[in-house]
Amino acid sequence: MSQEKSKDRRSENNHRRSPALALLLAILIVAAFFVMSDVPFVKSARDSLMQKLGYEAIDQGNGNEGTNGNGNAGGDNTGGKNSGVKTTEWDTSSDLDSAALPEFNGQNYVKVSGGIPAFPDEVYERAGLIKDGDDWKTKGNLLGTVDSNKLTPYEYYGSLDDLGRCTYAFGLLGEETMPQNGQERGDISSVHPSGWAKAQNWERCHLIAWALSDENANPSNLITGTHYLNYDGMRPLEEETEHYIWNTGNHVLYYVKPWFVGDELVARGVQMTAWSVEDKGEGISFNVYCFNVTPNAEINYKTGIVTTEEQATQDARVYVINTRSGVFHYPTCDGVKEMSEHNKKTVTATRTELTSQGYTPCGACEP
Repeated sequence: MSQEKSKDRRSENNHRRSPALALLLAILIVAAFFVMSDVPFVKSARDSLMQKLGYEAIDQGNGNEGTNGNGNAGGDNTGGKNSGVKTTEWDTSSDLDSAALPEFNGQNYVKVSGGIPAFPDEVYERAGLIKDGDDWKTKGNLLGTVDSNKLTPYEYYGSLDDLGRCTYAFGLLGEETMPQNGQERGDISSVHPSGWAKAQNWERCHLIAWALSDENANPSNLITGTHYLNYDGMRPLEEETEHYIWNTGNHVLYYVKPWFVGDELVARGVQMTAWSVEDKGEGISFNVYCFNVTPNAEINYKTGIVTTEEQATQDARVYVINTRSGVFHYPTCDGVKEMSEHNKKTVTATRTELTSQGYTPCGACEP
């Protein structure tokens, strides 16, 4: 009899516990939904509660421009905490216009859209980021935060256009995309980017620097650029990004686009956009246009011929033209001695007159 009473009591207790366990389970499910959900009204309520508890919600973009903690070479602050990385499409018309690009004013670069970075959705999505209201975060993270372990470092290079010109390059850069310590850059002399002309002091400029991408002779990543563009315009920003990654272990969204006018083969300039992901732009944040110029020289962006002020003021002199190749030489050049007589033409002209007629200076004697 006592055993039967004991069983009855255990059964009664179990019946009492079942509703309590079900209620507890329901509470846990609702709490998990409240914490994890990206539904706008739930997210808004969650942020409001966290603020009341003393936590500050991630800034969703109030339009205020902060300060770039690292700064930029030359002391020019090109941006700050980014509140503008929310565009859903790459609207170049509101940033730059190929028909009215900025005029060189002696600065290495100028800000685009106030220096605030903006990227197309694809740049974020390839990196493993998802929409969080008007912002981006890694999947499953609370309050718009980013988990480095859930990011996907990558690089993407656009195909050359019909004129053989580079189009763009972007990616999520980090230690994973950079060359190993002690690794040396490979030879890139085999690549002749659009507009390349010999003996014009051109340099092969990476859209995404080798130090950030470990990319060598990639035709989709090399443009014809001046030393001024390569070292005074782009390099300080590239080094700032490189040092930030090494110092923090964080990642940087990066987008570079060369800007051409019409069917010109040499870019007038390069737009560089970067934004550090884990700290929401506190470390790296810029959107600038770097000038592909040589101060005190004139560039023919169609042919790649560069004429310095000294060359432009030279008097007419004797040159020898190879009528077949369209190359002109000094009369003493070894190329003249090897030239067939029926291809040889001696003229008296200025260098500027010959280049304006489409002739190219010899790469050996450099007239």
